[in-house]
Formats: sequence, structure tokens, C-alpha cells
Amino acid sequence: MSVPRPVLVTALLAALVTVGALVTAFVLRPEAGGGIPEPSVDAAESVGAADCGAEPCQVLASTEVGGLRMELLADGNGGTGRLRAGGSAAGIVAETAITAMGVQLTSDSLDCVAAADPVCLVRGPLDGGMVGEVQVWRDGSWRAAERPYFSDAGSIGLDDVAGDGAPEVIVVRHECSQVESATACQEAPVLAEVLDLRGALLGCTYQYESPDELRGWPEVRLRESDLRECP
Repeated sequence: MSVPRPVLVTALLAALVTVGALVTAFVLRPEAGGGIPEPSVDAAESVGAADCGAEPCQVLASTEVGGLRMELLADGNGGTGRLRAGGSAAGIVAETAITAMGVQLTSDSLDCVAAADPVCLVRGPLDGGMVGEVQVWRDGSWRAAERPYFSDAGSIGLDDVAGDGAPEVIVVRHECSQVESATACQEAPVLAEVLDLRGALLGCTYQYESPDELRGWPEVRLRESDLRECP
């Protein structure tokens, strides 16, 4: 039996993180309890906001979160990215990790939500699906989760599913555990996984024949009552 493509891509992303795709990020390490964990290492040094690779940065997308301007900066083709809080006067930015994996950023690549510490998701297409990384703005610097997320159905987002004031990550995927090929996987039913900001799986929705049956598709919005044990 062949391994479904989402499993292979997820394994590849995990390997890239292991070898250092997020080496410049501030790592959120798992701890007991809810909410956003306190980090255990010093913040990464800031990188220059003026240049994105060999080109000057452009503002690709922006949004206001709790009165703070969040901006996704990128080069002309979206192949190098930066995340900035506070507008052009801000001197500290975070370098995006998923562009090192081959993701090209677009105007739809930024999703931020208000919380005690604002949370942003940077996402983009890869291998027919979508990859995302989570960054938390705290104490004047960006702090990145240690793992990326992959959706073979093309949808990753943030939402306060648990209703506790802290966002969760929603990843839509095909349920491929019973299929024997990558082609069959793309025809399999879909579901939405919900994970906390540490990457711990909280639950899944029912399986649906089409992703547009999920509430709010493609920006899926869920309630805690939608969740059950994942297959």
C-alpha cells in the first residue's frame, strides 16, 4: 500500500524544520496548561526590513489587530517574506520560514487574529495544497511555532474554536487512511482538524464529500461542538 501524499508532504515539512527552516524563529515549546506557552529561549535577532532577498521589500498584505498594524512584506515574486508589526517605523521583523520550502506568498497569505498576544498565520500554496506557519507577537518581537502545517485541500486558518480567547489552527485535509494512492486521496472525503498553538490536536469535524460543506469555506469557522475524535 502506497503512502498517501499528505503524509509524505507532512513528513517532508517536518524534516525541513528539523534541519533548520525555522532556525531564525523564536520557538514556542510545549508546556502543560492552556493558552500560548511561555518561551524558554531568547528572541531571535531582528532581520533587516529594507530588503527581501535581493530586492527591496514591498507590503504584500496588511491588517489591523488590536490597534496594531500587521504587515506581510515580500519581494516581487513572493519568494522571500518578512512579518512586521507596527508599520514602517518598526525595526523588528521576522523572516518567514515557509518560503524556504518553495512557497510563494500572495496577497491572501496573511491571516491575523486578536488575542492577549496577537497571532498571525502566514500561508501559501505548495504541491497542490497549502502550507502555513504561525507567529505570535509578544513583548515587542515575533515568536514562531516550531512546526508548519500542511493542507492538501488548500485551507489553513485561525479561529477561536474553543471560545477561550486564544485562536486555534484549522487545517482542512482529505481523510486518506483507507486509500491506496495519491490520486484516490484527492477524491477522498474532507474534514477539518483543529490544533492549539503548540500543535496539539484538539479534534476533527465530521467528514464531508466536498470542502465547501464546511462552514465558512474557504475560511472555515468552527465551534467546539463541531469537534469529535479524529479518524
